[in-house]
Amino acid sequence: MRLLNKYKRGIFKEKSHGFAIPQILILGVGIAIGVSGLMAASILGLTGSRINRQELLAKASSYSGITTIRSLLNDSSENSLFHYFWLVNSCSEEADNCNEMNNPESNPSQAYWPDNEWCDGAVNCDGRQKAPMCTPTQAILWDEMLGTFGILFDNVSDPVGINLDNSTRGFNQVFKIISTKYTGSEQYGINSILIEGLTTSSNSNAQTASNRLRVNIQVNSETPEAGFGFLSIGENELDGEESLFLGNLTITPTDNSKGSIIWRRNLEDSTQCGNFIEAAKGYGSSLPSIGNGGIWVQPLGLPKQPRLSNVEDIGILICTPTVIQREGSNCTINAQDNSEKVYRIHSLYAKGPGSKFEISTTDNSKIILEIMGDIDISNGGIFCHKDGPNACGSGKAENLTILFKQKTNVNGNKIACNHLDDITGGVTLKSKVDFANYQYPIDNNQLPGSSFLIDNTGDNSSEKFGAFIYGPQLTLLSVRPESEWVQVTNGEEGGNNSGIIVTTRASYGWIKNSLGDSFEDKMVNIILTANSYLIPYLGEKDSSGTSESGEIEIVGVGYKINPLPTGSALNPSSNKILLIYSKKNKSYYLRTFDVENINPENQASSEYSYPRAFAKLHLKDSSTHVDLPEDLDSPSSTVWLNTFGIKVEKLSLISERSFSGAAWVKNLCFDSSGEKTWDFSRSFIDKLSEWHGDEYNWGVRYYRGRSIILWDTLRDFKS
Repeated sequence: MRLLNKYKRGIFKEKSHGFAIPQILILGVGIAIGVSGLMAASILGLTGSRINRQELLAKASSYSGITTIRSLLNDSSENSLFHYFWLVNSCSEEADNCNEMNNPESNPSQAYWPDNEWCDGAVNCDGRQKAPMCTPTQAILWDEMLGTFGILFDNVSDPVGINLDNSTRGFNQVFKIISTKYTGSEQYGINSILIEGLTTSSNSNAQTASNRLRVNIQVNSETPEAGFGFLSIGENELDGEESLFLGNLTITPTDNSKGSIIWRRNLEDSTQCGNFIEAAKGYGSSLPSIGNGGIWVQPLGLPKQPRLSNVEDIGILICTPTVIQREGSNCTINAQDNSEKVYRIHSLYAKGPGSKFEISTTDNSKIILEIMGDIDISNGGIFCHKDGPNACGSGKAENLTILFKQKTNVNGNKIACNHLDDITGGVTLKSKVDFANYQYPIDNNQLPGSSFLIDNTGDNSSEKFGAFIYGPQLTLLSVRPESEWVQVTNGEEGGNNSGIIVTTRASYGWIKNSLGDSFEDKMVNIILTANSYLIPYLGEKDSSGTSESGEIEIVGVGYKINPLPTGSALNPSSNKILLIYSKKNKSYYLRTFDVENINPENQASSEYSYPRAFAKLHLKDSSTHVDLPEDLDSPSSTVWLNTFGIKVEKLSLISERSFSGAAWVKNLCFDSSGEKTWDFSRSFIDKLSEWHGDEYNWGVRYYRGRSIILWDTLRDFKS
């Protein structure tokens, strides 16, 4: 038989040790046809005419053809990828409007799911690829698989069947598939198969009987254990290869769990397959062993955000040491005896030494945080997730869900991971927009998407941050600054010098008064350069060296509380100042700024996480700028810092950053400093699905043709 001969030539030899659905071609095509045909022949030889016998044998042949294609596409042996052919349309020369098997639609990696959100803003975007171009380790040989699958669609002179050596009968049994057509979604659908079973003369190959069928087979999908996406990166077609910076992340599956990093990208052809760890700047990373995940590049469709009910709005949270001591502070929350509790937080900041946001969950009291803006846990701040009354870091990832529900659609400044070096990490801004000529209120769609910065996961190596993070438009950052000095937030109640620097939309922002209660006090203000550009967090690597925002870190903010030092050239009317570190010069300086309102100070602006104002740096000259020594403990630095009420200390964090659970985000931007681990377990996957639904067992899918829902014998047909 030609199919078996082709198989024996080794087309389907093992190609990958990464996660893949197993592949072994059908060994029983001949057996299926031969056995069913011989049984029917034996029966009819006793009871029917020669014509009836050949008609029934043709029917048996068409039945065997359906069995053959189901067996091939449902192959669950190691490294098989034939199951993707359930999702494409294929045809033979017999079908109308068919370009044979070289039709790109017949190649799963060149077929696309239509998706307007995926293609938003992209040119010549067909949608999301139905199948990957590559395994985690190498290219998939789709042309070879297509050639073998195409044997089932050979023309009428060369159908699929078997010739029995030394047979004394005067006919052969064969079949040919006319077409397959998939209708449905990425989750499930129907594949309609047109097939013809034939009996032919052994001497002349002339057709002596035929049976024509249309069979509709229900196709379901499931995510195998190794396919689960514990990390997912990429929102749309425009994100591309700059959406992931792994740094030195170590993946540590527990309980023999398996899973994958899913990089949601389209690839144009197999030449783009290669070392995806290197492409993700993961030179120091340690990923799961071969056969357990790795990086799959495929733009899978994400499930929608879970529906929320009975949401309690707790506004903007600024969890400084003073605030967390207040009675009834929302910086410490639990589920309040509910099996599930939902809190809406406009933005959350635990920034600076002693800052902490504490949340307690259990298996019977889970919490969902709906975040409208940003989260900043850095400079010694802690996100303390507890399992009931236990210690920080004991909280189970499957009991805490953090949903980022951004209200804006980014049409201007687009965030990407900083790929200009292999160590620093951080972010960069693509398609930069300047805000020199904005109108009030500002077009908030010109601002970047939300960000979650967490550069510290605990006070010791046993503590970890555990949660399920769902944010298709979110940038997740775990990057540490070069500056050793951080600002200590002023804790004096009633004072007017309690501002802090925060990260908002992956850029630098400023909170006017961390102890205040008004919208003016608590709403974020975005810091701009003197040329009206955003300043990405930790400074954007700029190969030209001309950008004012390049290679700077904003350390602190202060207000004038004492007279300027004698002999100062600084403008005496300046009452607000930023403390800035230059990574290029390894030095600190002070810079004055103005505030320009851009959005109303009200509940709606706060809830949508719109910035209140721009804090715009003054042009650099002697009246706006003061250089400081590298050592901020020196007398010459201290006198200036005291003038503006800026308190700083040297901060030394433990090297480990430990995460658990899953994160589905737009950008994942880590760095290569310290030690970072990401744990996930089988228990987490199971309980996440139990909580939010089976669609949250999400990842690389396996497709299986299950129920036959239509079996129609046709007198005549066209495709």
